[in-house]
Amino acid sequence: MVQKTEERRLTNVQRALEEELARLKRMVPFEKALTVRWTPRSNSKISGEVVGDTVYVYHENAQEAMNTLKHEYLDCLLTRKMVEPLIAMVNTFIKLKEREIYKEKEQIVSTLSKLI
Repeated sequence: MVQKTEERRLTNVQRALEEELARLKRMVPFEKALTVRWTPRSNSKISGEVVGDTVYVYHENAQEAMNTLKHEYLDCLLTRKMVEPLIAMVNTFIKLKEREIYKEKEQIVSTLSKLI
């Protein structure tokens, strides 16, 4: 009986998180494929994380789990829409500068090798 009650609670919280994710997607749409999994852990150092297209929520408390889902959804949105493109742009710039620096270095080495 206790196990059935716990299973029902898990199912109810999972369903509530799925409904909240659907609401968030309607309010702030960006990732249609994103799903949520509630995997409560008593000793987790983090309350949630996004891995691929899944938001994992580890809080045992249902209300805290809901807050974690909101946090992770918004964090994922900002990361994917702002941070990741910025990192890609910076990395492209670094590669371009590396090529320029390499060419300059080669010219200097070539010139110096002729002098000695």
